Amino acid sequence: MNKTEILIAILGSGFLIYLIREAFQVRADRKKLTHVIYVNGTRGKSTVTRMIAAGLSAGGHKVMCKTTGTLPIAIYPDGHQEEVHRRGPANIREQIRYLHIAAKEGADCLVIECMALLPEYQRISGKNMLHCDIGVITNARLDHMDVMGDTRGEILSCLMEMLPEKGQIFTAEQDFREMFEARAKKLDSLLTVSDEHTLGDLPGAEALDFPENVALALSVCEAVGVERKTAYQGIEGFIRDPYALSVFRGSNTVFVNALSANDVSSTQMIYEKIRSGEEEELVILINNRGDRPARAKDMARLVGVMQPAKVWILGDNQNALEALCRKAAPKAELTGYSAAEEVPFASDRPRLILAVGNIKNEGIRLVERAKNELELTEGVGYVQ
Repeated sequence: MNKTEILIAILGSGFLIYLIREAFQVRADRKKLTHVIYVNGTRGKSTVTRMIAAGLSAGGHKVMCKTTGTLPIAIYPDGHQEEVHRRGPANIREQIRYLHIAAKEGADCLVIECMALLPEYQRISGKNMLHCDIGVITNARLDHMDVMGDTRGEILSCLMEMLPEKGQIFTAEQDFREMFEARAKKLDSLLTVSDEHTLGDLPGAEALDFPENVALALSVCEAVGVERKTAYQGIEGFIRDPYALSVFRGSNTVFVNALSANDVSSTQMIYEKIRSGEEEELVILINNRGDRPARAKDMARLVGVMQPAKVWILGDNQNALEALCRKAAPKAELTGYSAAEEVPFASDRPRLILAVGNIKNEGIRLVERAKNELELTEGVGYVQ
């Protein structure tokens, strides 16, 4: 062997030893935890993850929680939060880090949001990294179609790759019961389909969030052994994702931060829930990310479905997105802005600004502006 081959052999051996040691440490730390609850789905993942953690904590469990919503956040058993700082792009290996932290912190439950998209990564993160025993899928909608599939059924098949064997499966999705039943049977896991119409015994539950999210979180907490009303008391006080859906009002203006609702159906649901009966000009404001070309096409499709009076564009690749939107809604007035500070909130006529696309960069600055210049509407702090 020459020197290069020897070096490669040494490095390869070292890396193999590292992987073996890591696998042993993962298994050792996993044994310290009673439950690893892995939350997946198209919409509502962060909200449901946080609700489950709050409900379990109210029931006396020591819970480590991690979400990857508008900002990646870790919530420790003592209740304090820390933003997850990354040196490079998001990587599913960070899930292992929080398994280790949960064990070190003395938690008995880790509630963690799935951050994988590709089916093989979903499978690896759920079964090989976290060894989850409870898998949660909020819903299956048309998003990330470039990597997850062209139909809701294909997307659900991808989401299901993280589900546990010989564990428990929970979902609020009502349209694919047969698929869930078949997968649960194959995995020898117990399936629970939560029902949003079972919240009548809990005053205020249906107004707290989308009812299906509340019912789903309660189902998980009850299965872990937390009494229903105790779990709900915790859920009532859960800490929301920093930039989740919020509605602000000013003179003649309603500004809707729906920047985390990136699929067409969810955005339409939000609009129908928030719009007033008055004649108001609809403006769709899209904050675009250059690394999400499929998302840009989805937002252009939203423009085509909703046919707003105006389309305002922030962020990257504005010319390309403008061309897509112009084709989707030829009558809409299109305007591009280079910074969030340029977006006009004031209006001389009733106007609803529906901000969509992505929360990153200019999106965060836009919401911070709304917080400072407009009035937050209470009771609408959720996103599906």
